[in-house]
Amino acid sequence: CVLGHVQRGGSPTARDRVLASKLGAAAVDALVKGRAGYMVGELKGDIAFTPLRETWEKSKELDSDLLRLVKVLAG
Repeated sequence: CVLGHVQRGGSPTARDRVLASKLGAAAVDALVKGRAGYMVGELKGDIAFTPLRETWEKSKELDSDLLRLVKVLAG
């Protein structure tokens, strides 16, 4: 049971499980090869490595409509 899936109300799909396996394997492979300091993710269907520094140097605006919806649903 994965907390994120429980919070969203369901079990991981086959795609979730396959993606988790691919990302985990890519992360381990990168570390074995001495490549540290990266976030592993999926970008346009491909495994991508993003330097950790970029993950906190850039920020995105929050979707104001989505934020409003969250506030309504949260009560």
